[in-house]
Amino acid sequence: MSSLSKLIQNENMKIYRRPRTWVMIGFLLLTVALLSGIMKWDESKMDLNNWEQALSQENEQFQQELTSNKELDAQQTTYLSNQIKLNQYYLDSGINPNDLSLWDHVNSSVNLTMLVTLLTVIIAADMIAAEFSWGTIKLLLVGPASRTKIMASKYIATMGFALLLLVICFAAAFAAGGILEGFNSVSQPLVTIDAADSSIQESSMIVNALQKYGFAVISLIMYVTMAFMISAAFRSTSMAIAFSLLFMLVGNTLTAILSSYSWVKYLLFANIDLTQYLDGAEPLRPEMTLSFSILILVAYYALFQFTAWLLFTKRDVAA
Repeated sequence: MSSLSKLIQNENMKIYRRPRTWVMIGFLLLTVALLSGIMKWDESKMDLNNWEQALSQENEQFQQELTSNKELDAQQTTYLSNQIKLNQYYLDSGINPNDLSLWDHVNSSVNLTMLVTLLTVIIAADMIAAEFSWGTIKLLLVGPASRTKIMASKYIATMGFALLLLVICFAAAFAAGGILEGFNSVSQPLVTIDAADSSIQESSMIVNALQKYGFAVISLIMYVTMAFMISAAFRSTSMAIAFSLLFMLVGNTLTAILSSYSWVKYLLFANIDLTQYLDGAEPLRPEMTLSFSILILVAYYALFQFTAWLLFTKRDVAA
């Protein structure tokens, strides 16, 4: 086994042998269960028996709006026409759009990736700062492994923990949805309207869910890498965690406040949410593109990694 593999194994032991790690995993599972329970409770309060009549009435209202309202712009007209087509498809296929399926629980669990990020950031911010706070960094540095390998092992172990939490979140939501709604909806297609020709399209639900989780992974990687860099800058664990969470929680709010300025597009938090480029969404700034945001994220990622490496490899541990 290589020295890097042994270091990664050692870091994993530090993560998973601590009670707080399992408390975090238990809290995540409890949150998924609570979210699914609330969704099922909300569904129980809805009238699901007269859905066909409700959709027919809705289509009549939309059609009346199209014929009588002359002030509708092209976007509003397209939206109403598409909704009529979608409702008619549900009526013809006998599909109740208000009836929850397994995939509704999975898609809702995507919102919990922010919780996954928060939990991972706490681990990441503690990975290096705790070694200096406890004085155990000296035990690591007296070994044959270089500081670069030590830092790499900590980062890999942290990202492995983040991946584990994401898998647990997805699996728990899938299981909860199957238990509450039945597993017969696994093969259910995703019904959407094609933006080009306004035709009804059927696609894979699993691909759609994985795409949403994929976008969440991008923000997770960036936040964790930033927390890892902050951890390398502080000797105090509490300071490292506090600053990491502060930047994470306040960054998006500040970016939204400053969105009227053109230079805001160069900030990390303006580009970290790639879902702003999905169909039906708008980027923070009209001149921003997906390729631009990816380039900015790559630049910040390289900066965070280089800064963390520089701080960790050059830090004096004599004190």
